[in-house]
Formats: sequence, structure tokens, C-alpha cells
Amino acid sequence: MSTWDQLRAELDLWQSEERIATMWWRDDDAVAVTPALETLLAFEQDHGVPLALAVIPADLEHDLVLRLAETLDTRVLQHGWSHTNHMPAGRKKQELDDVRDIGAVVTDIRRGFDVLSSQFGNRFLPVMVPPWNRIADDVMRALPSLGLRGISTFNARSDAYPVPGLLMVNTHVDVIDWRGTRGFAGEDQCINAMISHLSARRNGVVDDAEATGLLTHHLVHDDATTRFLENLFSFEHAALKWLRIPGVFPWQ
Repeated sequence: MSTWDQLRAELDLWQSEERIATMWWRDDDAVAVTPALETLLAFEQDHGVPLALAVIPADLEHDLVLRLAETLDTRVLQHGWSHTNHMPAGRKKQELDDVRDIGAVVTDIRRGFDVLSSQFGNRFLPVMVPPWNRIADDVMRALPSLGLRGISTFNARSDAYPVPGLLMVNTHVDVIDWRGTRGFAGEDQCINAMISHLSARRNGVVDDAEATGLLTHHLVHDDATTRFLENLFSFEHAALKWLRIPGVFPWQ
């Protein structure tokens, strides 16, 4: 049985239980219009799969603002400030860190928030996507006071609200092999990651209310990645639903 058949079998189980397997799509590191980004926007339009674009505020170029105004479902999330690593040698990369004074970190976040809210208006959702999917605890606790109401990292969440007033919805399927080739992770690995999270949700091992998240990075996609995304977005099942981004972060 192919991994696609295994995915269909998992979704058949959802359907047999009269449940809908919700998914959402987040792409990171956007700053400008590129051919790779245009490919994703074409997928969004042609396949009706809404895109959450995590934008780096410090490097934002105006052509991206103009281009996204032409889209229907694309929404913008905040990807830190400048995607700069502030950690010393030997520690994992992190921008929203516990090394600098928290006031400096907060200042960066506030600057980024102001840039995106002023440029994108209501297309911007107040959701923080920490660069490298890492954020210091003190910084996360400060987010609601800065106007941010959501956060998105990687792996199944342990708490829908890690901080009062801050909704976490993560991603779970990364199409890039960051620790190896830094190219496409492979069709089987990606589909198996989807099946793993969907099955864990269905069986109550993880929070079943957290939509399964697809994570892409358009700037490093190769042809194999693009072919996989085309196949994935073309895949249809009655129990599978790709969520609009405001539906991923329905403020409560």
C-alpha cells in the first residue's frame, strides 16, 4: 500500500466516525514577491487551499503588500522582526530569546507588529510565528500585552492556551529536510507525518481540536517539493478540509 493509500485509509476512519480532518497551511520567511511565492499563490487560487504567510517585517518590500491585496484568502502572520539569531555559539538559533534584555525583544516585536498592521490592515492576523519555531517563556508571556492573540510553532501542542489570551495552533508536517539535505524531505516522510498527527488526533493522543498544519518555506523549494505540493493540494477526500486562516485562529 502506498503512503497515499495509507493517508486515504486514515481519512476513511475519520469519515466512518463522521468527523472532519481539518488541515491548514503556513509558509515562512516571506518578504517580497518571487517566482517561488507566485507558485504558492497559484496553488492557493487553483486548489482553494488558503495560505498563512509568515512575513519578516524588517525586510518587507512593498511589492508583497500590493501582490497580496490581489489575493482572496491569503493572510499575513508576524515572523519575528528581522529573523536574526541572538544566541551564543553552541545554543540553538533563536530571535525571540532569553539572552537580551526582554525590553529589547519586546521593542522588536512591537516594531514588527506596527509594520505589518499598517501595511496589511485586516489581512494581518495578530499571530506570532517565532523564527526557528523557538521563543523564550518570558517573551511568550508578553505577547498578549503587545496585541498578539495567537502563536504558531512546530509539533503537537500540549496546551491550546499556553498563556492566557494566546491561542496556539502549530504545524506538524515540514516539507524540508533541515537536518539533512536541506531539500525536499520526501513524499513518504511528509505523508507519514500527516498520518501520524491525524491518527493521534483521532485517537485522543494529542489535542484533536488542533488542525494538522503543513509547513513550507517557498524560498528553498526545489522541483520535488513543488511536485509534492501539487499532488497534495490535488488530493481529495470527503473527510479532509483545508481551513481558511481566520478559522484556524478563531479568537475566543
